Amino acid sequence: MKEELKIFYHIFTTTKDAIEKFMNMLDPVIQNATDDHERLYYHHIFEEEEQRLSRLVELIPLISKFESEKDERDFAPTNNEFNRLLQELNLEKFGLHNFVEHLDLALFRFTDEERSTMLNQLREVSYSDYQQVKAMLLEINQRFDNNYVDPHAHHDHDHDHLDRSGTTSAAAPVVPAAKYKKGFTVGSLI
Repeated sequence: MKEELKIFYHIFTTTKDAIEKFMNMLDPVIQNATDDHERLYYHHIFEEEEQRLSRLVELIPLISKFESEKDERDFAPTNNEFNRLLQELNLEKFGLHNFVEHLDLALFRFTDEERSTMLNQLREVSYSDYQQVKAMLLEINQRFDNNYVDPHAHHDHDHDHLDRSGTTSAAAPVVPAAKYKKGFTVGSLI
């Protein structure tokens, strides 16, 4: 688990820096919006990333703490703090998914070379990180909890709508909700 934690630490510190760059780019756009729609649109994205940033500020030290643990027994489902770590990692997987979507949305608006180059670079790294986190968490969740059902699996089921490699179609297929086992989501807890 220690090797995975090193990778998570790197990914989420990189993500934290990327979010800060993205927010710094959005701030003047919000301040100088030409209408309420533009201001609200980017403010909403800004606030979601601001919330992620606050979660990462909590998650990164938690990863560091477990990365330095000497006792393998600490990596057990009976350890409440380890369970919290797994929950936070699963939540941030979805946060990475949303971040890639936010970058895609911004690319529609910011077509100038400087910003589109930055956004494309952030997107490329974030998408790669998302794929890696998704694969790692699938394996970790299977290792520690045989009954775990990813409540966000429908986002990539049979189709990765974030993939820009040209190997997938542009439209995601509609899959009946009954096909997925009901689970708790962030929104369902509010």
